This record gives sequence, structure tokens and C-alpha cells, in this order.
Amino acid sequence: MKKSMMIMLTAVLVLLCGCQTGEGADTSDYKDDMAKAQEITVVSADTSEVLETMTAKEDIEDFVQTLRLDEWESKELPEGADPVGEFVFSQEETVKNGQTETDGRLYDMAAVTLYEDSYIQFEISGLDMTFKVSQKTADDLNRYFK
Repeated sequence: MKKSMMIMLTAVLVLLCGCQTGEGADTSDYKDDMAKAQEITVVSADTSEVLETMTAKEDIEDFVQTLRLDEWESKELPEGADPVGEFVFSQEETVKNGQTETDGRLYDMAAVTLYEDSYIQFEISGLDMTFKVSQKTADDLNRYFK
């Protein structure tokens, strides 16, 4: 049952996101989902070292605003693009019917990888999308890795 629901959800997401034309997927739809994260981990691409962990709700909401999702433009990642680092969004599993609480563990729900030259790779719900972001957004995100 769980597997069939996941397949159906993936199919719906592919249809909604993969079949759009023009500017590609509307990433602003993911803003609320990303703001539900209970933790954002900043990981260096060079060393895989965790540079920072955000857990305060206000910090997470501010970070999601910094992403400026509504300005992302769907593009292909240039060949040979070098990753700068990754932002991993985590949250507790959703309480399911019949459960009274979660197990308290955090699970990865999305990841944003920043590349040089203002590119972002966005992974959520099994989907992997690439975008060009504004120089301002790239500069703001690069500050986490300095």
C-alpha cells in the first residue's frame, strides 16, 4: 500500500512539474514545504564537513526567503560545473493514521546544491531539477561556505 501511494505521488509530481513549458517547474510551490524543515545543514562540497546547522524556525524561514524560489529559472547545469556546497533540509516523519507521535529522528526531505556561476540543483520527493539563480541569491548562499 505504502509503495503504491509513493508511486502514485511520484507520477503526479512528474506530471505537474515535468510537463510544464516555458520557465520550467514552479519552485515557489515548494516554499511552504521547505519552510517546514526542522533543520537545515550546510555541507562543504570540498570536505563534506558540516559548516553550520540551522534549527531555529526563524532562521529556517529567513533562509527559505534568501533562496528567492520565485526567481529561479530552469536551466541545464553546464558541463564541468563545480559544486560549492549543499543545503540539506530535514524534518521528522509525518505522524500517520494510528500513530500518536514520531520517533524523533530527522529525515532528509530536500537538498539544494549550489554550483559556481549561480546554478542550483534542487532535489525533492525524488525529483532532481537544475536552475539558474540571480547573482544576489548566489552571493547570499556563497556566504555560508566562507
